[in-house]
Amino acid sequence: MPYDSTYYGNILRTNFTNDINLAGLNTLFNYNASYDNIGVVINEYFQSNVSKLERNFSRDFNNFKAIVFYRLNPNFNSGAGIQNIFLTDDKNIETNRNNSTYLFSNFDYFPLQEITSNLRLGYKREDQIGEINSGLSGIFTANANNFFINDYMTNGQLVLAYEDLGGKKSHDYDIGASVFKVFSEAADNTGTIRYYSASDDFFFPASQTVANEFGVKNNKETRAEDYFFISDGLNYRLNEYSGVSISGNYFNRIVKKEYEYRSSSANALLENLYDTKILENNLELSASLDFTRYMINANARLFYIERSENHSLLNISGFSASQINELEKAEKNKNNNSRRTGLFGEIRYSFSNTNYFAAAGSASLLKYDTDFEDNYDDRDEFEMNMYLLHGYSNLRNFDIQTKFDYINSSLSYIYSQRSANNYKNKIYRLSSLSNFSPVNGLVTRNFLQVLANYTVYDFEDIVSQVQSFSYRQLSIRDSTSYLLMPEFEILFTGELKLYEQGQFNNGDFTVKPINYFEEQFYSPELIYSPYDLLKFSAGFRYFQQIRYRYDNTEKSLAGIYRSYGPYGKIFLYLNRGSIVNLTGGLDFIRNSIGGFSDESFNLSMNLLWNI
Repeated sequence: MPYDSTYYGNILRTNFTNDINLAGLNTLFNYNASYDNIGVVINEYFQSNVSKLERNFSRDFNNFKAIVFYRLNPNFNSGAGIQNIFLTDDKNIETNRNNSTYLFSNFDYFPLQEITSNLRLGYKREDQIGEINSGLSGIFTANANNFFINDYMTNGQLVLAYEDLGGKKSHDYDIGASVFKVFSEAADNTGTIRYYSASDDFFFPASQTVANEFGVKNNKETRAEDYFFISDGLNYRLNEYSGVSISGNYFNRIVKKEYEYRSSSANALLENLYDTKILENNLELSASLDFTRYMINANARLFYIERSENHSLLNISGFSASQINELEKAEKNKNNNSRRTGLFGEIRYSFSNTNYFAAAGSASLLKYDTDFEDNYDDRDEFEMNMYLLHGYSNLRNFDIQTKFDYINSSLSYIYSQRSANNYKNKIYRLSSLSNFSPVNGLVTRNFLQVLANYTVYDFEDIVSQVQSFSYRQLSIRDSTSYLLMPEFEILFTGELKLYEQGQFNNGDFTVKPINYFEEQFYSPELIYSPYDLLKFSAGFRYFQQIRYRYDNTEKSLAGIYRSYGPYGKIFLYLNRGSIVNLTGGLDFIRNSIGGFSDESFNLSMNLLWNI
């Protein structure tokens, strides 16, 4: 059973958008106030989305909570509250209708400045896809923040939640703590431990088999989870220039899924209506070294992760021997264990206050194994990333950063049944980012990137079209602004992108082009700021994509897509960091393929009000 998140600060935040594809509204309101010994807390979160397809699909979610309390003394508050949560969705899915109302008494107790606690106890009514249940619901939470016991700084939390709504029960018991200790100027250690046990019931439409056999409209799934986590991290300074960190963590998780109505028919596997258990174990170890001296900063990290996941059946009574064998095979097919080993290193050297150089690299190897003879998903995955970077600044009006990236990855399935998917991928990327202000008021920002991506399959299959391919791209972006006068500014944004897709022959490193694209984007904008707190802007945006295809080696036009139109913006800056941003525009869409044309009015509003 989830418990509430807490929002801090008195704010109203609203984001609204509406265009040709979707419309959405997202609102958060949070208000806390005290009048003498009486206080009020109001939280409201609302989200609504509409997808505009052949027909519109909408989804609404709302979480409202209000509490009124009376401060009996500085350490104790008593009050009452209400919470309503609803979800509606007009898609035909299992959880498209949920509504719950919770009336509760509320008690806050603060025994110390570092320790807080809260108790809510009351009555809840819940409607989930027509299943109405009601009854007792309560939750107790306690938190310790930076609480010192001797020289140990402790952070901890305790959650005890329980619901009995008649036909629906749930609980959530969560306890955890982290302890930080400084042993000397050179050493400190942090240890963490956590355990939780949670269970909840979910209603969903019954399958046709269950409906016919048991005469019910809805079925119920009980999902129970037990989780244990422990970790420790040690930091030690070797000297004033270097230090090491060693850390490790382990967690164990058990998940059980049980259904109220299970059919023993042959459709159990097809309908996925049988009880299961998942056992997950995860171990992570890492060690890192850092070094800083003069103009050199460097660090390196080695890590190892081992994980296992085992699936098994629960409550097999009622199934025949052949059904049990079939279900066991389905669950064993999900079993897996993996081991990942990785190394990361980074160094940065400043030649002067104007020039610096950086390099970094990482490599990791994943070995993924299954323990079932009919599962051929065993594989090795290797990935290596490297980059070289140079930066320069004249400390006045110009800076540039040039970077070269190299990425190498491979996938190798162990068994021949999946080996057709074995591949190697290499990506080369050279980019440059610069800022230049030749005169006062004029600033230009430029970005240039050249990218090449080659994927080579170990075994190419012409029939299934599993063939090696390439992707090459040139991208140029420019953003230039000029301050005409204190109130007026001109902004121009432009981008040119050329990219090509093709079949790749790794033997002689040749490419047979298949598709070629040219994209252009331009947007001039005039900005007017009559006051420091008010800004208007008007502009025009133009996007064009020209598509070409290749028949053998002959290049021909495949289609032209254009989108263009005017837009305007209003910015209003209020006190306490509050802001209102309103953007609207008109898009004219033209596509030569099929002679398609359309117009779309788009509008967005962003409001942040710090009350």
